[in-house]
Amino acid sequence: MSSQHRTILVTGATGTQGGHVIRELLSASKSIGSGFTVTIHAFVRDQASQASQALLALDPQTVKLFQGDFEDSDSLSRAAESCTSTFLNVTPSFTDPEAERRHARNILTASLSAGVKHIILASVTAAHEYKTFNNLPLDSWMGQYWVSKASIIDLVKDPPVPRPEGYTYTILQPAGFLTNFLPPGQRIMYPNLSAAEPSIQTALNPSLRLSYLDPADIGRFVAHITFSSPADLARLKFANEIVPIASVHLTMSEIADLLSEAVGRRKVVRVDHLSPEEAEAAKDNPFYNAQIFQNQNPTTVDLDKVRAYGIALGGVKEFFERERERVEEALGL
Repeated sequence: MSSQHRTILVTGATGTQGGHVIRELLSASKSIGSGFTVTIHAFVRDQASQASQALLALDPQTVKLFQGDFEDSDSLSRAAESCTSTFLNVTPSFTDPEAERRHARNILTASLSAGVKHIILASVTAAHEYKTFNNLPLDSWMGQYWVSKASIIDLVKDPPVPRPEGYTYTILQPAGFLTNFLPPGQRIMYPNLSAAEPSIQTALNPSLRLSYLDPADIGRFVAHITFSSPADLARLKFANEIVPIASVHLTMSEIADLLSEAVGRRKVVRVDHLSPEEAEAAKDNPFYNAQIFQNQNPTTVDLDKVRAYGIALGGVKEFFERERERVEEALGL
């Protein structure tokens, strides 16, 4: 890792990925020792919010809050000023299929205009392979989701605006978040977890193993990339590369058992698998629709490839141990 100072713009700073990125950047900068410094420009919608203030409290000398939104180019330009890298993290909209691409373009334009030389994009597993997927009508919301993700990758690879000399990028493709089974996301995705007899209701096939990670792993990769020299980025295969991230493959039953074990089996989580007929009837629910799609397009991350990067990943049992209080909240304990 390089000992030079880094200034990084973190977009979506109060979200799951952005928050973990900031925490891992701070942790890495302290563990490396003297001579290594970082400044974090945390881009937030409301700098007075509890979530924003919690980020600031982590290290007021290092974390600088920048208020704005992804439609406001001026606020993005202010946040990108003097930055050496940007963590580009945007999410799709259920009502505006162009929003995610537009936001990514605005962030990218502001960053490159400010002289940012390295973009770290938070994408999703296999986004660049969507044309090989089964049963994906491109005029559907699911089709637009994948087209948007792939087009943002293309934007980062070949920006539509002038780029600084020495420009490089890294496309991170994280797997599913284990935090999806915890509040607040669990309340939307798996609301029956908080019932008196908690359950995960799913359209996934019982035997289907999907790839998951502790979102802190994303932060660890971002920290390692941010603090690497250009030569190290190339040597470690982070420069101009697509980087998959996952730590484990799990079925829903295995996740239910991990949740139960995390609370000493004071509550036991069961899994209710929808029949194909029930799943088809419920496909207007975007989460069930996504699970039907996963059944038809099972994709897992090559864990050996992830381990080859040499970055320590969080363990699944350690994750649920660390998040025990949130597991208890999810299960209504």
